[in-house]
Amino acid sequence: MPKKRTRAEDLAITRRKILDTARDLFMEKGYRAVSTRELANQVNITQPALYHHFEDKEALYIEVVRELTQHIQVEMHPLLQSTKTREEQLHDMLIMLIEKHPTNILLMIHDILNEMKPENQYLLYKLWQQTYLVPFQEFFQKQEVAGELRDGVSAEMAARYCLSTISPLFSGKSEFGEQESTTERIDELINLMMFGISKKEV
Repeated sequence: MPKKRTRAEDLAITRRKILDTARDLFMEKGYRAVSTRELANQVNITQPALYHHFEDKEALYIEVVRELTQHIQVEMHPLLQSTKTREEQLHDMLIMLIEKHPTNILLMIHDILNEMKPENQYLLYKLWQQTYLVPFQEFFQKQEVAGELRDGVSAEMAARYCLSTISPLFSGKSEFGEQESTTERIDELINLMMFGISKKEV
């Protein structure tokens, strides 16, 4: 006969279910479109039980983002240390981000800037900056130091442009049945980012 779980173990399991469900809903719909009632129903608990674990929806969102960014930071670190070519390294970083991050980055930024209390906006922005912006800024800094970036283009500017360019790829499969894989689209975007669109007269 299996050993009966303790109350602490039951609470930990419920908390884990809440976080996993909240992550899926927040990342699919955005912060505003998800209600605590919907969350509680999906986890099969009452709203008061939900509030036992998290003070409010905003506190739950913060914990979801904190966990998500921690996982991505762990995955990103070895990719930044890679000795592959710069195109291959950037490819691996972008693919990892798209596979590990379950939502459009721009939707996440919108939620942070428009739905959170000011003190939480700052906290979440710092998490976003450290997890997404800084690694790509470090990548492009190597090119900046080597004099490979265009005049007037900083590493931070390149990193922000890179993240905004790949943002549509987080939405998943196109409704219009495009045949290109995510890898092919990433390689295409990297080629355009690194080498430009138009021929430049010398």
